[in-house]
Amino acid sequence: MELKGKQVTVFGINRSGVAAAKLLRSSGAIVTVTDTRTADTLSSEIAELGNIHKSDQTDSTYRKFLGGHPTQCIADADFIVVSPGVPPEIPILCEARERNLPILAELEVAASVCPAPIIAITGTKGKSTTTLLTAAILKTADRFPNVCVSGNIGVPLAAEVQNLTDRDIVVVEASSFQLESTVTFHPMVSVVLNLSRDHLDRHKTMDAYQAAKQKITDNQTPADWMILNGSDPTLKDFALSTAAKVVYFYDSGTPENSSFPSVFREGTELLALWNGTRKRVCDVNDIPLRGAHNVQNVLAAIAVGLIFGVTESQIQQALQTFDRSHPAFSHAFEPVRILTDVEFIDDSKATNVAAVKAALESIEDSNIILIMGGYDKGNDYTPLRQLVRSRVKVAVMLGEYTEQIEKTLADTTEIIKAKTMAQAVQLAYKKAAPGDIVLLSPANASFDMYTNYKARGADFKAAVNALQPTL
Repeated sequence: MELKGKQVTVFGINRSGVAAAKLLRSSGAIVTVTDTRTADTLSSEIAELGNIHKSDQTDSTYRKFLGGHPTQCIADADFIVVSPGVPPEIPILCEARERNLPILAELEVAASVCPAPIIAITGTKGKSTTTLLTAAILKTADRFPNVCVSGNIGVPLAAEVQNLTDRDIVVVEASSFQLESTVTFHPMVSVVLNLSRDHLDRHKTMDAYQAAKQKITDNQTPADWMILNGSDPTLKDFALSTAAKVVYFYDSGTPENSSFPSVFREGTELLALWNGTRKRVCDVNDIPLRGAHNVQNVLAAIAVGLIFGVTESQIQQALQTFDRSHPAFSHAFEPVRILTDVEFIDDSKATNVAAVKAALESIEDSNIILIMGGYDKGNDYTPLRQLVRSRVKVAVMLGEYTEQIEKTLADTTEIIKAKTMAQAVQLAYKKAAPGDIVLLSPANASFDMYTNYKARGADFKAAVNALQPTL
Protein backbone atom coordinates (compact mmCIF):
# COMPACT_ATOMS: atom_id res chain seq x y z
CA MET A 1 0.00 0.00 0.00
CA GLU A 2 1.39 3.37 -1.03
CA LEU A 3 0.93 5.80 1.86
CA LYS A 4 3.19 8.73 1.03
CA GLY A 5 1.20 11.85 0.23
CA LYS A 6 -2.15 10.19 0.89
CA GLN A 7 -4.74 12.08 2.92
CA VAL A 8 -6.11 9.70 5.55
CA THR A 9 -8.70 10.14 8.29
CA VAL A 10 -8.36 7.89 11.35
CA PHE A 11 -11.56 7.29 13.31
CA GLY A 12 -11.12 6.55 17.01
CA ILE A 13 -8.19 7.84 19.06
CA ASN A 14 -7.59 4.70 21.10
CA ARG A 15 -4.58 2.36 21.07
CA SER A 16 -5.25 1.18 17.52
CA GLY A 17 -6.09 4.65 16.26
CA VAL A 18 -3.00 6.22 17.79
CA ALA A 19 -0.78 3.47 16.39
CA ALA A 20 -2.35 3.75 12.95
CA ALA A 21 -2.02 7.55 12.89
CA LYS A 22 1.65 7.41 13.88
CA LEU A 23 2.40 4.71 11.30
CA LEU A 24 0.61 6.62 8.56
CA ARG A 25 2.37 9.87 9.42
CA SER A 26 5.80 8.23 9.55
CA SER A 27 5.05 6.73 6.12
CA GLY A 28 4.43 10.18 4.65
CA ALA A 29 0.65 10.35 4.81
CA ILE A 30 -1.27 13.52 5.72
CA VAL A 31 -3.30 12.43 8.74
CA THR A 32 -6.55 13.64 10.28
CA VAL A 33 -7.81 12.10 13.53
CA THR A 34 -11.36 12.26 14.81
CA ASP A 35 -13.21 11.02 17.89
CA THR A 36 -16.57 11.61 19.56
CA ARG A 37 -14.79 12.18 22.87
CA THR A 38 -13.43 15.57 23.92
CA ALA A 39 -9.83 16.72 24.26
CA ASP A 40 -10.04 16.55 28.05
CA THR A 41 -11.09 12.90 27.92
CA LEU A 42 -8.38 12.08 25.38
CA SER A 43 -5.50 13.98 27.00
CA SER A 44 -3.22 10.94 27.37
CA GLU A 45 -3.92 9.71 23.82
CA ILE A 46 -3.28 13.17 22.39
CA ALA A 47 -0.02 13.38 24.35
CA GLU A 48 1.03 10.03 22.87
CA LEU A 49 0.29 11.23 19.36
CA GLY A 50 2.51 14.22 19.93
CA ASN A 51 2.35 17.33 17.81
CA ILE A 52 -1.37 17.93 17.21
CA HIS A 53 -2.44 21.49 16.57
CA LYS A 54 -5.68 23.18 15.53
CA SER A 55 -7.49 21.73 12.53
CA ASP A 56 -7.08 24.94 10.51
CA GLN A 57 -3.26 24.86 10.67
CA THR A 58 -2.04 23.32 7.43
CA ASP A 59 1.50 22.79 8.71
CA SER A 60 0.35 20.61 11.64
CA THR A 61 1.59 17.07 12.01
CA TYR A 62 -2.03 16.00 12.42
CA ARG A 63 -5.43 17.63 12.11
CA LYS A 64 -7.99 16.81 14.76
CA PHE A 65 -11.76 16.84 15.09
CA LEU A 66 -12.86 16.00 18.61
CA GLY A 67 -16.27 15.83 20.24
CA GLY A 68 -17.86 14.51 17.05
CA HIS A 69 -17.29 13.60 13.41
CA PRO A 70 -18.14 16.61 11.20
CA THR A 71 -18.31 16.18 7.43
CA GLN A 72 -15.06 18.17 7.13
CA CYS A 73 -13.13 15.29 8.67
CA ILE A 74 -13.54 13.24 5.48
CA ALA A 75 -13.72 16.09 2.97
CA ASP A 76 -10.26 15.57 1.47
CA ALA A 77 -9.62 11.96 2.48
CA ASP A 78 -8.23 9.41 0.04
CA PHE A 79 -9.26 6.68 2.45
CA ILE A 80 -10.38 6.13 6.03
CA VAL A 81 -8.93 3.97 8.81
CA VAL A 82 -11.28 2.80 11.56
CA SER A 83 -10.35 1.63 15.03
CA PRO A 84 -12.02 -1.65 16.07
CA GLY A 85 -14.36 0.06 18.54
CA VAL A 86 -15.90 2.37 15.93
CA PRO A 87 -19.24 0.96 14.67
CA PRO A 88 -19.22 0.72 10.86
CA GLU A 89 -22.79 2.06 10.48
CA ILE A 90 -22.37 5.49 12.11
CA PRO A 91 -23.73 8.23 9.79
CA ILE A 92 -20.36 9.72 8.82
CA LEU A 93 -19.06 6.33 7.66
CA CYS A 94 -22.26 5.72 5.72
CA GLU A 95 -21.66 9.06 4.02
CA ALA A 96 -18.07 8.03 3.29
CA ARG A 97 -19.35 4.88 1.55
CA GLU A 98 -21.70 7.00 -0.55
CA ARG A 99 -18.60 8.93 -1.64
CA ASN A 100 -16.88 5.60 -2.46
CA LEU A 101 -14.16 6.25 0.09
CA PRO A 102 -12.31 3.06 1.09
CA ILE A 103 -12.77 2.24 4.79
CA LEU A 104 -9.97 0.08 6.17
CA ALA A 105 -9.08 -1.46 9.50
CA GLU A 106 -5.90 -0.56 11.39
CA LEU A 107 -4.96 -4.23 10.96
CA GLU A 108 -5.30 -3.92 7.18
CA VAL A 109 -3.04 -0.87 6.92
CA ALA A 110 -0.41 -2.31 9.27
CA ALA A 111 -0.37 -5.71 7.54
CA SER A 112 0.02 -4.05 4.13
CA VAL A 113 3.43 -2.66 5.15
CA CYS A 114 4.50 -5.53 7.41
CA PRO A 115 7.66 -7.24 6.10
CA ALA A 116 7.26 -10.33 8.29
CA PRO A 117 4.91 -13.26 7.67
CA ILE A 118 1.71 -13.14 9.72
CA ILE A 119 -0.07 -15.84 11.71
CA ALA A 120 -3.60 -14.61 12.42
CA ILE A 121 -5.73 -16.22 15.13
CA THR A 122 -9.46 -15.70 15.56
CA GLY A 123 -12.49 -17.38 17.10
CA THR A 124 -15.25 -16.63 19.57
CA LYS A 125 -13.12 -17.72 22.52
CA GLY A 126 -9.52 -18.71 23.24
CA LYS A 127 -7.82 -16.20 20.93
CA SER A 128 -5.49 -14.61 23.47
CA THR A 129 -4.44 -17.92 25.01
CA THR A 130 -3.73 -19.52 21.63
CA THR A 131 -1.84 -16.44 20.44
CA LEU A 132 0.50 -16.60 23.46
CA LEU A 133 0.90 -20.39 23.26
CA THR A 134 1.76 -20.14 19.57
CA ALA A 135 4.34 -17.43 20.21
CA ALA A 136 5.91 -19.48 23.02
CA ILE A 137 6.25 -22.54 20.77
CA LEU A 138 7.82 -20.51 17.95
CA LYS A 139 10.24 -18.80 20.35
CA THR A 140 11.43 -22.13 21.74
CA ALA A 141 12.45 -23.24 18.24
CA ASP A 142 14.80 -20.24 18.07
CA ARG A 143 14.18 -19.93 14.34
CA PHE A 144 13.06 -16.31 14.20
CA PRO A 145 15.05 -13.30 15.54
CA ASN A 146 11.77 -11.78 16.75
CA VAL A 147 8.42 -13.45 17.43
CA CYS A 148 6.06 -10.48 17.69
CA VAL A 149 2.71 -10.77 19.49
CA SER A 150 0.17 -8.10 18.54
CA GLY A 151 -3.39 -7.29 17.61
CA ASN A 152 -6.46 -7.57 19.81
CA ILE A 153 -4.31 -8.91 22.65
CA GLY A 154 -3.20 -5.37 23.48
CA VAL A 155 -0.43 -4.10 21.17
CA PRO A 156 -1.69 -2.96 17.75
CA LEU A 157 0.20 -4.34 14.77
CA ALA A 158 0.62 -0.76 13.53
CA ALA A 159 2.78 -0.07 16.59
CA GLU A 160 5.15 -2.93 15.75
CA VAL A 161 5.62 -3.17 11.98
CA GLN A 162 8.44 -0.65 11.68
CA ASN A 163 10.55 -2.72 14.07
CA LEU A 164 10.20 -5.93 12.03
CA THR A 165 12.14 -7.54 9.20
CA ASP A 166 11.30 -10.34 6.78
CA ARG A 167 13.21 -12.75 9.03
CA ASP A 168 10.80 -12.17 11.92
CA ILE A 169 7.27 -13.52 12.39
CA VAL A 170 4.09 -11.98 13.78
CA VAL A 171 1.35 -13.73 15.74
CA VAL A 172 -1.79 -11.57 15.57
CA GLU A 173 -4.94 -11.98 17.62
CA ALA A 174 -7.67 -10.85 15.22
CA SER A 175 -11.17 -9.96 16.40
CA SER A 176 -14.28 -9.78 14.23
CA PHE A 177 -14.25 -5.99 14.71
CA GLN A 178 -10.77 -5.84 13.18
CA LEU A 179 -11.44 -8.31 10.39
CA GLU A 180 -14.72 -6.83 9.15
CA SER A 181 -12.96 -3.81 7.58
CA THR A 182 -10.15 -5.73 5.89
CA VAL A 183 -9.89 -6.04 2.12
CA THR A 184 -6.43 -7.34 1.22
CA PHE A 185 -5.38 -8.82 4.60
CA HIS A 186 -3.34 -11.94 3.85
CA PRO A 187 -1.90 -14.04 6.68
CA MET A 188 0.46 -16.87 5.85
CA VAL A 189 -1.32 -18.98 8.48
CA SER A 190 -4.87 -18.41 9.68
CA VAL A 191 -6.35 -20.12 12.73
CA VAL A 192 -10.07 -20.32 13.50
CA LEU A 193 -10.65 -21.82 16.92
CA ASN A 194 -14.45 -21.90 17.10
CA LEU A 195 -17.53 -19.96 16.14
CA SER A 196 -20.61 -19.32 18.25
CA ARG A 197 -23.10 -16.52 18.85
CA ASP A 198 -21.41 -13.30 20.00
CA HIS A 199 -21.27 -9.56 19.29
CA LEU A 200 -24.68 -9.54 17.61
CA ASP A 201 -25.25 -6.08 19.08
CA ARG A 202 -22.64 -5.02 16.51
CA HIS A 203 -22.96 -7.54 13.68
CA LYS A 204 -26.77 -7.93 13.98
CA THR A 205 -26.88 -11.48 12.54
CA MET A 206 -24.87 -14.67 12.91
CA ASP A 207 -24.26 -14.65 9.15
CA ALA A 208 -22.67 -11.21 9.36
CA TYR A 209 -20.55 -12.27 12.35
CA GLN A 210 -19.35 -15.35 10.47
CA ALA A 211 -18.65 -13.28 7.35
CA ALA A 212 -16.42 -10.97 9.40
CA LYS A 213 -14.48 -13.94 10.81
CA GLN A 214 -14.24 -15.57 7.40
CA LYS A 215 -12.34 -12.58 6.03
CA ILE A 216 -9.28 -14.01 7.75
CA THR A 217 -8.87 -16.41 4.81
CA ASP A 218 -10.31 -14.42 1.88
CA ASN A 219 -6.91 -13.63 0.39
CA GLN A 220 -5.06 -16.81 1.26
CA THR A 221 -3.56 -18.89 -1.54
CA PRO A 222 -2.61 -22.58 -1.95
CA ALA A 223 0.81 -21.63 -0.56
CA ASP A 224 -0.79 -20.65 2.76
CA TRP A 225 -2.27 -22.62 5.66
CA MET A 226 -5.55 -22.61 7.53
CA ILE A 227 -5.97 -24.36 10.89
CA LEU A 228 -9.53 -25.29 11.83
CA ASN A 229 -11.27 -26.89 14.78
CA GLY A 230 -12.51 -30.17 13.32
CA SER A 231 -14.79 -30.64 16.33
CA ASP A 232 -16.77 -27.49 15.50
CA PRO A 233 -19.33 -28.14 12.72
CA THR A 234 -19.91 -24.42 12.21
CA LEU A 235 -16.46 -24.14 10.61
CA LYS A 236 -17.24 -26.34 7.59
CA ASP A 237 -17.88 -23.26 5.46
CA PHE A 238 -14.38 -21.99 6.24
CA ALA A 239 -12.84 -25.19 4.90
CA LEU A 240 -14.97 -25.00 1.76
CA SER A 241 -14.18 -21.36 1.05
CA THR A 242 -10.44 -21.27 1.64
CA ALA A 243 -7.76 -21.75 -0.99
CA ALA A 244 -5.20 -22.52 1.72
CA LYS A 245 -4.03 -25.94 2.84
CA VAL A 246 -6.24 -27.05 5.73
CA VAL A 247 -5.04 -28.56 9.02
CA TYR A 248 -7.62 -29.81 11.51
CA PHE A 249 -7.36 -30.19 15.27
CA TYR A 250 -9.62 -32.40 17.41
CA ASP A 251 -9.86 -32.54 21.18
CA SER A 252 -11.13 -36.14 21.29
CA GLY A 253 -10.60 -39.20 19.12
CA THR A 254 -8.66 -40.04 15.99
CA PRO A 255 -9.61 -37.91 12.95
CA GLU A 256 -12.04 -39.59 10.57
CA ASN A 257 -10.33 -38.19 7.48
CA SER A 258 -6.64 -39.05 7.51
CA SER A 259 -6.02 -37.33 4.16
CA PHE A 260 -5.65 -33.98 5.96
CA PRO A 261 -2.79 -33.22 8.33
CA SER A 262 -4.21 -33.00 11.83
CA VAL A 263 -3.44 -32.69 15.52
CA PHE A 264 -5.62 -34.51 18.04
CA ARG A 265 -6.03 -35.95 21.52
CA GLU A 266 -6.22 -39.63 22.38
CA GLY A 267 -6.59 -40.28 26.09
CA THR A 268 -3.88 -38.24 27.76
CA GLU A 269 -1.70 -37.95 24.66
CA LEU A 270 -1.61 -35.17 22.06
CA LEU A 271 -0.73 -36.65 18.67
CA ALA A 272 -0.27 -35.54 15.08
CA LEU A 273 -0.83 -37.01 11.64
CA TRP A 274 1.80 -35.15 9.68
CA ASN A 275 3.31 -35.89 6.27
CA GLY A 276 1.69 -39.29 6.40
CA THR A 277 3.24 -40.14 9.77
CA ARG A 278 1.55 -40.53 13.13
CA LYS A 279 3.63 -39.11 15.99
CA ARG A 280 3.28 -38.26 19.64
CA VAL A 281 3.79 -34.60 20.48
CA CYS A 282 3.27 -34.38 24.24
CA ASP A 283 0.99 -35.30 27.13
CA VAL A 284 -2.06 -33.48 28.46
CA ASN A 285 -0.16 -33.10 31.73
CA ASP A 286 2.32 -30.86 29.89
CA ILE A 287 -0.41 -28.25 29.37
CA PRO A 288 0.26 -25.36 31.76
CA LEU A 289 -3.28 -23.98 31.82
CA ARG A 290 -6.25 -25.11 33.84
CA GLY A 291 -9.47 -26.06 32.07
CA ALA A 292 -10.40 -28.69 29.51
CA HIS A 293 -11.06 -25.97 26.92
CA ASN A 294 -7.35 -25.15 26.85
CA VAL A 295 -6.63 -28.52 25.22
CA GLN A 296 -8.10 -27.15 21.99
CA ASN A 297 -6.04 -23.97 22.27
CA VAL A 298 -2.86 -26.02 22.73
CA LEU A 299 -3.69 -28.29 19.78
CA ALA A 300 -4.13 -25.26 17.51
CA ALA A 301 -0.81 -23.82 18.67
CA ILE A 302 0.91 -27.18 18.12
CA ALA A 303 -0.39 -27.22 14.53
CA VAL A 304 1.22 -23.83 13.88
CA GLY A 305 4.47 -25.06 15.37
CA LEU A 306 4.51 -28.14 13.14
CA ILE A 307 3.96 -26.00 10.03
CA PHE A 308 7.14 -24.09 10.89
CA GLY A 309 9.16 -27.21 11.66
CA VAL A 310 9.17 -27.00 15.46
CA THR A 311 10.05 -30.42 16.87
CA GLU A 312 7.94 -32.38 19.32
CA SER A 313 10.53 -31.98 22.06
CA GLN A 314 10.65 -28.21 21.51
CA ILE A 315 6.85 -28.00 21.69
CA GLN A 316 6.84 -29.99 24.90
CA GLN A 317 9.50 -27.73 26.36
CA ALA A 318 7.53 -24.61 25.38
CA LEU A 319 4.44 -25.93 27.15
CA GLN A 320 6.27 -27.03 30.27
CA THR A 321 8.00 -23.65 30.65
CA PHE A 322 5.07 -21.50 29.51
CA ASP A 323 4.79 -18.22 31.42
CA ARG A 324 1.16 -17.41 32.24
CA SER A 325 1.95 -14.07 33.86
CA HIS A 326 0.79 -12.15 30.77
CA PRO A 327 -2.07 -9.73 31.53
CA ALA A 328 -4.24 -11.64 29.04
CA PHE A 329 -4.57 -14.44 31.61
CA SER A 330 -5.96 -12.15 34.28
CA HIS A 331 -9.69 -12.78 34.82
CA ALA A 332 -9.55 -15.85 32.55
CA PHE A 333 -10.53 -18.81 34.75
CA GLU A 334 -8.14 -17.36 37.33
CA PRO A 335 -8.10 -18.83 40.86
CA VAL A 336 -8.56 -16.07 43.45
CA ARG A 337 -8.85 -17.62 46.91
CA ILE A 338 -9.83 -20.68 48.88
CA LEU A 339 -11.84 -19.83 51.99
CA THR A 340 -13.16 -22.54 54.33
CA ASP A 341 -12.56 -25.02 51.50
CA VAL A 342 -14.64 -22.96 49.05
CA GLU A 343 -12.70 -22.00 45.91
CA PHE A 344 -13.34 -18.70 44.11
CA ILE A 345 -12.53 -18.41 40.39
CA ASP A 346 -12.50 -15.17 38.39
CA ASP A 347 -13.62 -15.78 34.81
CA SER A 348 -14.77 -12.23 34.11
CA LYS A 349 -13.25 -12.47 30.64
CA ALA A 350 -16.01 -14.96 29.74
CA THR A 351 -18.12 -12.40 27.89
CA ASN A 352 -20.05 -14.89 25.76
CA VAL A 353 -21.95 -18.14 26.16
CA ALA A 354 -19.21 -20.25 24.57
CA ALA A 355 -16.72 -19.14 27.21
CA VAL A 356 -19.10 -19.95 30.08
CA LYS A 357 -19.83 -23.34 28.53
CA ALA A 358 -16.10 -24.08 28.40
CA ALA A 359 -15.65 -23.00 32.02
CA LEU A 360 -18.48 -25.21 33.25
CA GLU A 361 -17.18 -28.16 31.23
CA SER A 362 -13.83 -27.73 32.97
CA ILE A 363 -15.43 -28.35 36.39
CA GLU A 364 -16.72 -31.90 36.42
CA ASP A 365 -18.49 -31.93 39.79
CA SER A 366 -21.97 -30.54 40.39
CA ASN A 367 -20.77 -28.09 43.03
CA ILE A 368 -20.71 -24.71 41.29
CA ILE A 369 -22.27 -21.45 42.42
CA LEU A 370 -22.29 -19.43 39.19
CA ILE A 371 -22.39 -15.61 39.05
CA MET A 372 -23.71 -14.31 35.71
CA GLY A 373 -25.06 -11.14 34.11
CA GLY A 374 -24.06 -7.98 32.30
CA TYR A 375 -24.58 -6.23 28.98
CA ASP A 376 -26.29 -8.70 26.64
CA LYS A 377 -24.75 -8.76 23.14
CA GLY A 378 -27.59 -10.80 21.64
CA ASN A 379 -26.80 -14.06 23.43
CA ASP A 380 -28.68 -17.33 23.24
CA TYR A 381 -28.27 -19.01 26.65
CA THR A 382 -29.90 -22.30 25.61
CA PRO A 383 -26.55 -24.14 25.18
CA LEU A 384 -25.98 -23.68 28.93
CA ARG A 385 -29.17 -25.37 30.09
CA GLN A 386 -27.92 -28.93 30.43
CA LEU A 387 -24.60 -27.93 32.00
CA VAL A 388 -26.31 -25.64 34.50
CA ARG A 389 -28.81 -28.36 35.35
CA SER A 390 -26.08 -30.93 36.01
CA ARG A 391 -23.30 -28.82 37.55
CA VAL A 392 -24.64 -25.57 39.00
CA LYS A 393 -26.16 -25.61 42.51
CA VAL A 394 -27.15 -21.94 42.44
CA ALA A 395 -27.01 -19.23 39.76
CA VAL A 396 -26.59 -15.68 41.05
CA MET A 397 -27.89 -13.06 38.60
CA LEU A 398 -25.87 -9.85 38.87
CA GLY A 399 -27.32 -6.52 37.77
CA GLU A 400 -30.58 -5.27 36.33
CA TYR A 401 -30.50 -6.86 32.87
CA THR A 402 -30.68 -10.59 33.51
CA GLU A 403 -34.27 -11.31 32.47
CA GLN A 404 -33.30 -13.34 29.40
CA ILE A 405 -30.82 -15.48 31.34
CA GLU A 406 -33.35 -16.11 34.10
CA LYS A 407 -36.02 -17.04 31.57
CA THR A 408 -33.76 -19.51 29.77
CA LEU A 409 -32.36 -21.15 32.91
CA ALA A 410 -35.53 -20.92 35.04
CA ASP A 411 -36.12 -24.64 35.53
CA THR A 412 -32.49 -25.77 35.64
CA THR A 413 -31.28 -24.61 39.05
CA GLU A 414 -32.00 -22.26 41.94
CA ILE A 415 -31.72 -18.63 40.82
CA ILE A 416 -31.14 -15.67 43.12
CA LYS A 417 -30.49 -12.00 42.32
CA ALA A 418 -27.92 -9.43 43.43
CA LYS A 419 -27.57 -5.74 42.69
CA THR A 420 -23.85 -5.37 43.39
CA MET A 421 -20.78 -7.57 43.05
CA ALA A 422 -20.21 -7.52 46.81
CA GLN A 423 -23.75 -8.74 47.37
CA ALA A 424 -23.38 -11.42 44.68
CA VAL A 425 -20.19 -12.75 46.28
CA GLN A 426 -21.70 -12.74 49.76
CA LEU A 427 -24.83 -14.58 48.59
CA ALA A 428 -22.70 -17.12 46.70
CA TYR A 429 -20.53 -17.77 49.75
CA LYS A 430 -23.60 -18.28 51.94
CA LYS A 431 -24.91 -20.86 49.49
CA ALA A 432 -21.57 -22.67 49.23
CA ALA A 433 -20.49 -25.72 51.20
CA PRO A 434 -16.92 -26.99 51.69
CA GLY A 435 -15.64 -28.34 48.38
CA ASP A 436 -17.83 -26.01 46.28
CA ILE A 437 -16.61 -23.54 43.66
CA VAL A 438 -17.87 -19.97 43.30
CA LEU A 439 -17.37 -19.06 39.65
CA LEU A 440 -17.75 -15.58 38.16
CA SER A 441 -18.40 -16.36 34.48
CA PRO A 442 -20.82 -13.69 33.29
CA ALA A 443 -21.57 -14.67 29.63
CA ASN A 444 -21.95 -10.94 28.95
CA ALA A 445 -19.96 -7.78 28.45
CA SER A 446 -19.49 -5.58 31.50
CA PHE A 447 -20.75 -2.24 30.20
CA ASP A 448 -23.93 -2.22 32.28
CA MET A 449 -21.90 -1.75 35.48
CA TYR A 450 -18.19 -1.48 34.60
CA THR A 451 -15.86 0.09 32.07
CA ASN A 452 -14.55 -3.34 31.00
CA TYR A 453 -14.25 -6.97 32.07
CA LYS A 454 -11.02 -6.18 33.93
CA ALA A 455 -12.79 -3.72 36.24
CA ARG A 456 -15.52 -6.29 36.82
CA GLY A 457 -12.94 -8.97 37.65
CA ALA A 458 -11.08 -6.63 39.97
CA ASP A 459 -14.33 -5.89 41.82
CA PHE A 460 -14.97 -9.62 42.16
CA LYS A 461 -11.48 -10.19 43.57
CA ALA A 462 -11.90 -7.32 46.04
CA ALA A 463 -15.25 -8.69 47.21
CA VAL A 464 -13.81 -12.20 47.57
CA ASN A 465 -10.77 -11.01 49.51
CA ALA A 466 -13.02 -8.98 51.82
CA LEU A 467 -14.99 -12.07 52.87
CA GLN A 468 -14.60 -13.27 56.43
CA PRO A 469 -14.66 -17.04 57.08
CA THR A 470 -17.93 -18.37 58.43
CA LEU A 471 -17.86 -20.12 61.79
